[in-house]
Amino acid sequence: MGLCNCDKDILKIYLDSETAEYDSEAVGKYSYSIKLPVKRQNYKKLVLFVDNLNIQIKGLANLSYLVNADIIQYNSYNSRSKGSNVILASIFTNASATGRTSDFALNYSNSTAPIQIQTIPEYLNITITDIDNAGINFSNADNMWNMDLRIEAYY
Repeated sequence: MGLCNCDKDILKIYLDSETAEYDSEAVGKYSYSIKLPVKRQNYKKLVLFVDNLNIQIKGLANLSYLVNADIIQYNSYNSRSKGSNVILASIFTNASATGRTSDFALNYSNSTAPIQIQTIPEYLNITITDIDNAGINFSNADNMWNMDLRIEAYY
């Protein structure tokens, strides 16, 4: 499988909480070295999509989960940072009690929401916080997440 004979390349990135090169799970921070096997240089436009995000929250009682990434989103604004948006996805729970017996998994699927970015990341830092920007503790073995990203790279 190589580059397609079309006007764009599609690059897929899968990340999960268990395979980070560096993590500080107690505050929801993860770092990844992104090693895409094939990519061109000098793309004219890069569009990122969060195809899927799954969070297992059996041991958590947070009401909100925001996925922050150090990807500069072109022509965006975030009221918290007063600058470019760094939030890739946000999920709010239906249940908020730690003693619950269901609603352990949160799912986000939004493959049609484009995020225009400026570069293909070679290194990516992900932080999962609540709505008040406090890091979420994923160090319990029952808590984990995964995310499937797609970059449409136009040339």
